Amino acid sequence: MPRLDRRARATAHSLKSKDMSFRTCRNGLAVKSGAAAALASLALACTANPGKPEATATTMALPSKGVKLTDDGATRRSPVSLTASDGTGLKLVSFKARGVVEEPLAFTELHLVFENPNDRQIEGRFEIDMPPGAAISRFAMKIHDRWQEGEVVERQAARVAYEDFLHKRQDPALLENKAGNSFSARVFPIGPRERKELIVSYSQELPSSAEPYRLMLRGLPELDELDASVILREPGGAAAPTNLGGAAVKTSVIEIKKKYLPERDLEVRSDRPAMVMGLRHDNLVVARVAPVGDMPAVPIGALTVLFDTSASRALGFERQLRRLADVLKSMREQTGDDFPLRVVCFDQATEKVYDGPVSGFGQAQLERIASRRALGASDLAGALASLAADAGGSRRLLVFSDGITTAGSAEHAALRHASKALAAAGFERADAIVDGGIQDTATLKALTTADLPSDGVVMDARLPLETIAHKLGSATLPAMKVTVPGAAWVWPDTIEGAQPGDEMLVYADLPAEAAMRVVIEGQDRIEAEVPTTAVERPLLERAWVRAQVERLQAQRSSLPEADTAARAGLQKTIVELSTKYRVLSDFTALLVLESEWDYQRFNIDRNALVDILTVGATGVERYNRKSAPAKLPDAGTLVRREPREEFKAPAEPQRDAIPMMARNFDPEMAQRQAGILGVMSQEAGHFLASPYGGAFAVGNDDADVWGGLTGTEVGEAYGVGGLGLVGTGRGGGGTGEGTIGLGNTGLIGKGGGGGAGSGYGRGAGAGFGGRGMRVPTVRQAKAEVQGALDKDIIRRIVRAHINEIRYCYNQALARDPGAKGRVAIQFVIGGTGKVPTAVVAESTMRDAAVGSCMAQAVRRWTFPKPQGGGSVTVTYPFVLEPGGNVPADYTPPPPPTPEELARQRAEEEAWQTRMREQEAQRLAEQQEAERTANSPYTGKFFDVAKKLRDKDARGAVALALEWHEQDPGDVLALIALGEAAETAGDANTAARAYGSIIDLFPSRADLRRYVGARLERLGEAGSTLAVDTFAKAVESRPDHPSSHRLYAYALLKAGKHKEAFEAIKAGATRTYPWGRFAGVDQILREDLGLIAAAWIKADPSVAFTVRATLDGLNVALPSKPSTRFVINWETDANDVDFHVHDGRKDHAFYAQKRLPSGGQLYADVTTGYGPECFTIEGEPQAFPYKLEAHYFSRGPMGYGMGKLQIVQHDGKGALKFEERPFVIMKDRAYVDLGTFDKPL
Repeated sequence: MPRLDRRARATAHSLKSKDMSFRTCRNGLAVKSGAAAALASLALACTANPGKPEATATTMALPSKGVKLTDDGATRRSPVSLTASDGTGLKLVSFKARGVVEEPLAFTELHLVFENPNDRQIEGRFEIDMPPGAAISRFAMKIHDRWQEGEVVERQAARVAYEDFLHKRQDPALLENKAGNSFSARVFPIGPRERKELIVSYSQELPSSAEPYRLMLRGLPELDELDASVILREPGGAAAPTNLGGAAVKTSVIEIKKKYLPERDLEVRSDRPAMVMGLRHDNLVVARVAPVGDMPAVPIGALTVLFDTSASRALGFERQLRRLADVLKSMREQTGDDFPLRVVCFDQATEKVYDGPVSGFGQAQLERIASRRALGASDLAGALASLAADAGGSRRLLVFSDGITTAGSAEHAALRHASKALAAAGFERADAIVDGGIQDTATLKALTTADLPSDGVVMDARLPLETIAHKLGSATLPAMKVTVPGAAWVWPDTIEGAQPGDEMLVYADLPAEAAMRVVIEGQDRIEAEVPTTAVERPLLERAWVRAQVERLQAQRSSLPEADTAARAGLQKTIVELSTKYRVLSDFTALLVLESEWDYQRFNIDRNALVDILTVGATGVERYNRKSAPAKLPDAGTLVRREPREEFKAPAEPQRDAIPMMARNFDPEMAQRQAGILGVMSQEAGHFLASPYGGAFAVGNDDADVWGGLTGTEVGEAYGVGGLGLVGTGRGGGGTGEGTIGLGNTGLIGKGGGGGAGSGYGRGAGAGFGGRGMRVPTVRQAKAEVQGALDKDIIRRIVRAHINEIRYCYNQALARDPGAKGRVAIQFVIGGTGKVPTAVVAESTMRDAAVGSCMAQAVRRWTFPKPQGGGSVTVTYPFVLEPGGNVPADYTPPPPPTPEELARQRAEEEAWQTRMREQEAQRLAEQQEAERTANSPYTGKFFDVAKKLRDKDARGAVALALEWHEQDPGDVLALIALGEAAETAGDANTAARAYGSIIDLFPSRADLRRYVGARLERLGEAGSTLAVDTFAKAVESRPDHPSSHRLYAYALLKAGKHKEAFEAIKAGATRTYPWGRFAGVDQILREDLGLIAAAWIKADPSVAFTVRATLDGLNVALPSKPSTRFVINWETDANDVDFHVHDGRKDHAFYAQKRLPSGGQLYADVTTGYGPECFTIEGEPQAFPYKLEAHYFSRGPMGYGMGKLQIVQHDGKGALKFEERPFVIMKDRAYVDLGTFDKPL
């Protein structure tokens, strides 16, 4: 349908040319300056020959900040979270964990349940922080009551496939490494008020006997349910104490808590003394060993501390500062030396905050660092280069960091190069203290053992201060070679940066008959025979393969980046190992696959699927997917038991409201494949015609198929009058609402063929003959409906599904023939018509399973979409009566116990609380909509924009800073802070605010592109990082055309014409997913011509070569003036439209692409990201041009962010640019992108 009925626009504050004035800058740049307006200020224009832009005057916009001397109980980052793309957090309601510890390895399985608090469908971003040394092995998502498994596939292919699934409206999920030990996943769709269930499992190494097994809980929100159990397997194992006060038995620790706010992690520790030990299965061996030797003291001398102030350090930043002060104090006390000290903060830039004796470092310096704030991306290699350029006489380097590098090069080869420069500057040793939940110790280890004269150590910040100071004041052992006699493969083969007593794991491929002997050779030869315990293969095999993957990744990272062939070969080997053994690596991801075609697409043989590891009653178990039943057990059903009981298997399989569901039958999929009857069920709601009806017509599924034959109204669209047998009187020879006795559960009937009224089949009250005896009935009582959906429609939908309610009641009658009562189900109909939640609001039944079964059935129903897209709350009572089948000697069961009644009351109170919260949320959203009417912004972003409009830049900075400190991970808060700092004249703080988004989301190409657009207009403060982040966006998502064009133009502005030409050529000559990015071929080919023209103008000697390249690609070299307006946005599966109004009142947009005055819109991209381009060939003839972006369809992605780029060409190779980033937060809203009043 044509989109001509677009809604009234919400007008943003305009950026008018009358507010702007030109001033001339050095290097020939023209920079616009003027009043800020609605977060669209400070547009930057460049000439065709850009040099380094003049830096904006730096006026520190951030206020000073104090540091508490005592622990403030700082909030810790939640180890797991699920948020919408617009930052809305989903509530984690249930956290179930099963762990198995077989030192020195462990395995953990998490079953997580999140709830979408919104009345709209969203895409979720799931994040989980792994313990150090952990590797994910399983990621599964529950879709339509069945678990869909993630398969390990090549990372780039997985990203492309995820977006393909998303656009095909499948239910995709993609999990990949975010940074260090942090992993992120995209999950779609999450329906309104829906509960999304995920399973994540991982194995981990436990290299230190001093460290317990730790289940990370601190930082989680209050949980409705925490259910954790850990099995500790060890020979002659003693009791394993837990720090949360749970029950401890010989082999297991159990924690079950309700309404629990975790304040600490769950730790399980073995009481065995530290010892050399190992695990073995056939040829696979792992051993925990510790080198010995002397550890003489070494002087500290002149020390430089490199302190990480990047954005990922924001949570607990004051605690880290206090730790820095305490470590320096302890070092001074142990050495007795007032050694020279320099403290340099680093993120994407460096700042020296202290230079003097260690005794002079105190509160003032801590407050200076605190006032700098934790902002910016992390460029460790750049910081090391800065130190090498100004060593300040230092001989020792101490790095306080998490080791996560998000800017510059993160390769070990780059760190080795930086280390050589440090050595040339006089540094002799580098050490590191790793602090933070997210960390990359491998990077820090590469730094401390690189090319300095002495190796350093990497320490955990949680170690006692005395231990840290002692290790820093002691020498390290020289590099030692590790061998295992008879082994075909050993890892690590070299130990560097170790001190006596440091424990580590050694893996070997050793013949089964050979003993495990570890030989360590350095200054001395150490040989130890390691006692091993025989274990099952699964866990050990995963750790063994992971060690191989780590070895290959380290080799690849150590190669020069120019050695592309060798690096590509190692990467290919890593991917092969990773996919074969389900061990996630830097180059693979876990992608949820649904159909047989999906498996064929990735060449995955479903008959050769790798087994899944799970937790069973006694430990890690292997789940064979080649011979397994369709329904995979999950963490919630594997070991359900009460505290203080031994592990045991479930007594019976999980019940389901529809028996075919319990056998992994997918009725929705079957309905799509059901032919004409399926079509009938979709259009008319005829129950018997649908697959749901089929569920009751086979085997034991004996559930009154008369529901599919009768109804109270002829031709009832939503009713059950499928075959025209309507009414409640005689039908087919029988009176009453009789049934055909097809099943064999004995619920109705006493024999075959006969009875009080004879009929066909078995049953006393039969179907098509005689007057049957009264059968069990399910009557619908008066429903209560709150919301915009007609009660009659709801009633008809319910009646169409009445057989599912009957099935639940029949199951109760099988247990208690006299069961009767009233059950009221409260449920919410979401904006899509799905039912995300359904609970028992009231029940007089003694059997609680009846209500649970009914609520489970209701959650599968689909209703028409409520008007306006809101939600509808329904309370629907059912009256259940047993009919005439109650035996004469029937004895009713005892009344509900007080505990059962209390549980019912608690469920009802919880539901009422939820309803009140939803109503309060709805009212708050309505009030916010009224407050922010006529603006594309809402919430705190609107407040910051208002202060900028009122020319209160300082107030805007304070407001944005407060917002950021309350929620350090909120992207919009950082954008608001950057914009406010720009307006206040502090370009460096603005650059660090924008860089923070890179640091927090380093694997997201969409955010990297948007941040790059923001950084570009800051001049010198942001240009280098802009080029770097665009380059990483291309590496991450080369299948997005915007990655290539933004990177190419950033290179061009930096004066790198050849690199820019190669970058845009790569983008213009590759293919993109079919059906995506309409018009992009023309845009990129024109970009290639423009950049070629600029290169030829800058260096005429390349003209012949460049022209030949263009001719070979059939691309014309532009020779006439043009003005191009190119818009791109960084959200997928949605539609942002570009509108251009000229001075003659004409309007170009998706339905009218041309302006009579000249100019054409190429295509309308409706599938996300863009770009869209409007080009005026020749000189513009109808100034002023008014430019707008319209959020036509937000989809599930939340707020939209993007950039308008104006590219002006004089026809002779001279290019000028203007960049206008934007944000849109409201569906159907317009944002004013300003006017184009005259040539740039």
